[in-house]
Amino acid sequence: MPRAKSRNNVDMCGDCGALDASWASINKGILLCTECCSVHRSLGRQISQVKHLVKSHWPGYQLQMLQALNNNGANNIWEHSLLENGSKLLKRKPTAKDPLNVKQEFIKAKHEQLAYAFRDNYETGSAENELGKQLHASVRTSNLEASFRLLASGADPNYFHDEKGNTPLHVAVKNQQRFQIELLLAFGADPSYPDARRSAPFDLAKELAWKDLAKRLQEAQYDVTDTFSNYLCMKKPDHGAGIHFLIPPIGFKSNPTSLAKLQKLSNNVFEELVMDVYDEVDRRETEAIWLGCADTTQLSEIPFLPVDSTLSSTRNQGRQKLARFTTPDFKSLVYDILIDTQRRQLRTVKGFMPNLREYSQVPDEDPVYDSVASDDDYELVPGSEDGDVHDKSKELDTMELENAKKRRQIVAELTDQLRSSDNTITELKGEVSQLRKCLKTLQNENFELKSQLSLQNKNFTNHNNGDCLDNNNDETDLRQKDETDLRQKVNKVQRPTSMFEPREGLGKLSNWHNIKQQNKLNNNQPKNPHNFYDCDDRKKVLECTEQITRSIQNLCKSIQEPERGECPEQAVEVKLSIVKLSSNLPENSDLIRKMIELANRLEPECAELQLSKMNNDNSAFDVHYNRIREVAFHLAKFTKEIVTKYSTNA
Repeated sequence: MPRAKSRNNVDMCGDCGALDASWASINKGILLCTECCSVHRSLGRQISQVKHLVKSHWPGYQLQMLQALNNNGANNIWEHSLLENGSKLLKRKPTAKDPLNVKQEFIKAKHEQLAYAFRDNYETGSAENELGKQLHASVRTSNLEASFRLLASGADPNYFHDEKGNTPLHVAVKNQQRFQIELLLAFGADPSYPDARRSAPFDLAKELAWKDLAKRLQEAQYDVTDTFSNYLCMKKPDHGAGIHFLIPPIGFKSNPTSLAKLQKLSNNVFEELVMDVYDEVDRRETEAIWLGCADTTQLSEIPFLPVDSTLSSTRNQGRQKLARFTTPDFKSLVYDILIDTQRRQLRTVKGFMPNLREYSQVPDEDPVYDSVASDDDYELVPGSEDGDVHDKSKELDTMELENAKKRRQIVAELTDQLRSSDNTITELKGEVSQLRKCLKTLQNENFELKSQLSLQNKNFTNHNNGDCLDNNNDETDLRQKDETDLRQKVNKVQRPTSMFEPREGLGKLSNWHNIKQQNKLNNNQPKNPHNFYDCDDRKKVLECTEQITRSIQNLCKSIQEPERGECPEQAVEVKLSIVKLSSNLPENSDLIRKMIELANRLEPECAELQLSKMNNDNSAFDVHYNRIREVAFHLAKFTKEIVTKYSTNA
């Protein structure tokens, strides 16, 4: 693609063409607007890995690699069939003005189902081998688009070339292709995969004296533990100094029960748990950035990890239950996982394991393997007779049976909870259906009343005009007669002025001349009367509502970490912004009064939240935490209602 043509794709959403793209999908190679990003987040990291262009952390040359893909038409790979001449799909790409449901349908078909993606025609048996060889040859050059097309078609980033004796990552490192390295890492290339000489890509970069590449590959090897350390203490280990694990020495307490359960897990099960917790950490960090953006307030949030179709239903349920952990409990789980990860990878002399909480940093000089015991050591080991071994095997079998029983109980409890949730959802759906039927009945009744009144007014007007033409001399008598007929007809119809008024009588009508004169006065008045939201300075009102939204977002962030002591200050900020809004409106409405009453409840609840956190009272903490979230939800709802009505009547 020519450079002049690719320049038009900069800062442009790859799914709808919006010009305010502030997010990106790394493994899709495109930029995204806020609405399209919300759909991508609902697909899950296994389909689309989203990041904010400014607020997210971009290691190495990852951001430059993404911009190069976006500027050179990587999006054409996912929309290949839409760009073909004479395409039979006849599918229209959504625009920035289309509703969110239209964009959601297109994005799911494009990225989840790959309905429009480019597909190479290979034989069934040779497809993987052919793609791997082509990728192996492509990464040695700067042709990033060709490598991206091969990876999107299913090429294995860890393909081992039998003749060359290495992987594509080895080739990219050897040829110093930084963008190719970032692309392979984004698609899951293993930086510790050895070649025929038993050398990892990091060893190759270190051997060639390329320090920046060696540093990037070393960070990629410890990406999971670095992410956990950064989540706990906002700091990563110094790999250059040989420190590869960083466990915060203070501020966190290990749960002995949880740590004991983690230590009993096999390595495969433990790795699956670490992967799920890593995805949840990424979701929470992305959600924190998402809530900090002003243009995401009206979009739905992602409350838990989306379902991954490649995993079992039990594991998907466990992944989603991670979102129910409060921030302190979840950080405690991450802390225990980080300790057990270090325990599984590092060993000291003679199998002695020190207290890991006393060693927050472990250098490379520590031995990795235990020392081998001598014959004298074996002579000193007690309980080596056959009877003791048999007793120990029985004890192990009993423990395994107890663990299996506990696991079955946990699965049964989770199944009951899921069934209860399904029943609740079914009941709520039934109530919604009944409310819709009731609303439809009221709408039909309102329409019938309008039709009857319109017909009565039409007959009344025709009758009045005919009498005036027949006899102009008896005008006074006719007016008295019309007034009497009007009273009878209105009393007979009894139509309310709105669906919220009672259907009793409307009261006695005044004199016909007074009504006619009042109608003339009303017609002479301006058509747009003054209302609650016709404020002279609309800009100030909009600024006040935006300030309320930002203060509510800051409050929600502060209650996640109450130990910082920012929660009461944010509650006061919310109240001040609401008071400022009420002073800029022409009059105080019931809605503003309700908002002020709700804001008055925030500060004492925040104080109680901090006190319960200091006293380690988890039950009280959950109660005040839920109350603050409920008040914040209603305040945000009322603020949105004011903005909506104000915009409608402006």
